[in-house]
Amino acid sequence: MVRKSRARSSSLFLIELILAILFFSVASAVCVQLFVKSHLLSKDSNAMNHAVSECANVAEIVASAERAEDVLNALEALYPDASRPEAGTDTQDNLFNGTIFVFYDNAFVACKEGTEAEYFLAIHLTEEENTLQAHMQMSKMENPQDLARADGQIVFELETTHHVARRTDHAQR
Repeated sequence: MVRKSRARSSSLFLIELILAILFFSVASAVCVQLFVKSHLLSKDSNAMNHAVSECANVAEIVASAERAEDVLNALEALYPDASRPEAGTDTQDNLFNGTIFVFYDNAFVACKEGTEAEYFLAIHLTEEENTLQAHMQMSKMENPQDLARADGQIVFELETTHHVARRTDHAQR
């Protein structure tokens, strides 16, 4: 008779152990999902911070320039690996070839156009009379090998307008 009660207590202990393992496995699965979500949010936040900073830098260059060509030259000097589409290419909003692309790797270091690029900043400049407009869009590249530049997840977008004061003849003296 002693054996029967021992079998019952060991089976209860085994069920209790199985339930404890089940509880901890469910809790660990939830915790892993929370850690993964936290990591993804941190990565997205880091990308947003870098995108805002880079767009603000370009906006400052636009605010200090008098012509769109001055902005493009300053950007090419600041980002030697930047690329400008050739005239006649079919890029979005390419009004007077005032478009420039700056490519970044996963650490947001400017790099050459190619497989190491994970993000790109598209800067579209337009100039009308005394107004200089810049539209900046930082995007994550979907497929770095296929540089369909209009595709990609937009990280940050900024539009800025700068009024250029034209000097008259008597103001230049």
